Amino acid sequence: ALLAAGHRLRAQDLGGLTAVGITAVRLRRRPRVTIVSSGDEVVPPDREPGPGQIRDINTYTIGALVREAGGIPIPLGIAPDREEPLRALAARAVSEGDLAVFSAGSSVSVRDITATVINGLGRPGVLVHGLSIKPGKPTILALVGNKPVVGLPGNPVSAIVIAGLFVVPAIAALLGLREPPRRTEVTAVLAKNVNSVPGREDYVPVRLLWQDGILRAEPVFGKSNLISTLVRADGLIRVPPDANGIPAGEQVTVRLF
Repeated sequence: ALLAAGHRLRAQDLGGLTAVGITAVRLRRRPRVTIVSSGDEVVPPDREPGPGQIRDINTYTIGALVREAGGIPIPLGIAPDREEPLRALAARAVSEGDLAVFSAGSSVSVRDITATVINGLGRPGVLVHGLSIKPGKPTILALVGNKPVVGLPGNPVSAIVIAGLFVVPAIAALLGLREPPRRTEVTAVLAKNVNSVPGREDYVPVRLLWQDGILRAEPVFGKSNLISTLVRADGLIRVPPDANGIPAGEQVTVRLF
């Protein structure tokens, strides 16, 4: 075969096909990814937030990642912090999507409601509830029948990091790709110490800058609820779980956004 199954078509591939007279090929359907945000404090982005409220960021950032990965984002709206309405929206998400993504509220009680609702949708249910990772500890990974379900943390930075680690590869698998698309990576010198905790995998946003002919990675520290942390960053560095940090001056691999 000119091209193997699971190959993502590029411009040169289309040229190669037409060169041998092939004008039609069978393609894998783009997976539909349903997205549900939850939280009494979450309001649509076109609404002025009141006291204690925040605009819905995750529906749009995750939707953009889904589209970039080859999926079709299907936003289903915002569910309140109550089990019944969340269950109704969750059932619809699993029914209408090939992959369902939930962005949970920030409180522990709300995350527990999300896990309970997902468990009630079908077996095997929740497989993982909590990861030794920062940001993104309260992640939920589940299967309902043969459909993957991902519960993202509510904090925007955590949601983007975890979506990159789990949602994007899931879309690649649904597309039948032989391997997930690789992000561009560059090597840089770490400009400041990055501390961590042994046994936990950390992802730290960095911005790149040239200094004296050397490409340096400067950590962008900030809370995981501040999307501006990632707006100012060019990529992420990974601190492996067997390390207690990375010292300044060390060469690091930066995974570009």
